[in-house]
Amino acid sequence: MKSTLPVCRTIKLETGEFMKSSIWNFWADKYDRLWVQKYSLRPTRNYILKALSEIKAIDNIKVLDLGCGPGQLINEMSKKFSNLEITGIDFSEKMLEVSKSKNPQARHIKLDADELYKLKDTFNVIICTHSLPYYKEPERVMKEICRLLKDDGRVFMGFASGDSFYDKFILSFVKLTTGPANYPSDKKFRKLVSSYFQVEKLNIIKEKSFMPRIAVYTLNKAVS
Repeated sequence: MKSTLPVCRTIKLETGEFMKSSIWNFWADKYDRLWVQKYSLRPTRNYILKALSEIKAIDNIKVLDLGCGPGQLINEMSKKFSNLEITGIDFSEKMLEVSKSKNPQARHIKLDADELYKLKDTFNVIICTHSLPYYKEPERVMKEICRLLKDDGRVFMGFASGDSFYDKFILSFVKLTTGPANYPSDKKFRKLVSSYFQVEKLNIIKEKSFMPRIAVYTLNKAVS
């Protein structure tokens, strides 16, 4: 009798990946209406826009938005700045479709964070907001981000940070709608990036007391 075990294994793996992308495909056309926009996502984008405005003028600044989602930040950057060459990356096909419709001027690539090794370009600015907790191999991603960043470039990385018991408690409910996630504390994040980056600045966003702590780090390459 022919064994079906290999087929079962394949189906299991494919189903896991399918379910992961399906969650974000589901949220793609609803993302603008999520309640966390007001207290978490929009304040994070506002901070990134402010930080970008403080960068010394460079013609054709190359920006990588890692985990660009439906392209809200890409859209806002394009409206505010005229000297940006933007590339948006996401593993959700539906998220990219929405972003492309909003931002036809930007380059879009369907890619998982674990596949950054496929990129050959380098960037002046790399932005990663609220996607770090979902990376399967965050240290590998950090290594690739370091490779992709120009020597004098900056990384802006923001995420909900599990720094207190309350933060961890609230974020446990977020996982129910987004799937498995790991929200690092400040100590764990600094250890994660220490081989590749130094922390230039840390900004904390906490619009309301009931919201978890949002940490936005400005990173530059560690001095070798």
